[in-house]
Amino acid sequence: MTISEISGQNHGSYAGMFANQSRPKLFRIRPYQPSDRDGVRRLCCDTGFLGNPIDRIFCDRELFSDLHTTPYLDYEQEWAFVAESDGDLVGYLLGSVRQDFPWLFVYECSFTALRMWSRSLKGFYDHYRSRSYVHWLLTRSFRERPKHPPGAAHMHFNVAAPYRGHGIGLALWRAFETALQQAEISHYFGEFFSCPGRRPEIVYRRFGFHVYDQVDTTIYATEIGRPVRLTCVHKILGGHE
Repeated sequence: MTISEISGQNHGSYAGMFANQSRPKLFRIRPYQPSDRDGVRRLCCDTGFLGNPIDRIFCDRELFSDLHTTPYLDYEQEWAFVAESDGDLVGYLLGSVRQDFPWLFVYECSFTALRMWSRSLKGFYDHYRSRSYVHWLLTRSFRERPKHPPGAAHMHFNVAAPYRGHGIGLALWRAFETALQQAEISHYFGEFFSCPGRRPEIVYRRFGFHVYDQVDTTIYATEIGRPVRLTCVHKILGGHE
């Protein structure tokens, strides 16, 4: 649990402390730097399957991290934040405020998806689940996306497994919200997977978000023996929290 109040300063400089095996440990939230890129990409893959490593679903970490981080880090790295503890990168938040970012994202991800398809055709993936992931990406992913609030900024974040539940995710949110408010941006959204026994929207509601849209998705049909939904949540800054 968080044992010191998170305090914010200029453009996302946040500090906090948590108890880890009875030893208090410091963490801090700071703006992303280019030297963080490899750490962000690694953590993206370590958390890519419902907070667990992506390798069970897709074996190509290079292209998986390209798909989920490169558009943000190439076009809007000024809206990215990282969490550090003992010099290690233990969390990140990638954000976007550009109105044309959805098109940039589709453009960049299309090239990555085609590279995945090419590698799959050439036999690069001897892992059947990886080949089925590529098939889903090319044939179903664009139909299994929720609606997004028009004109809103957006973010997604991940925290390394040993550091979850200690306020780091909340501190990343606060850093991003502070930056949005300084830029006079009034609302933003995020996306996550939701299924019975794993309902992140319950936590999000506590912090002022509401469910904007949900759609059924088949991405984890093989692994999860129950319905999975991709959920979009929306927050208006200055509203009730």
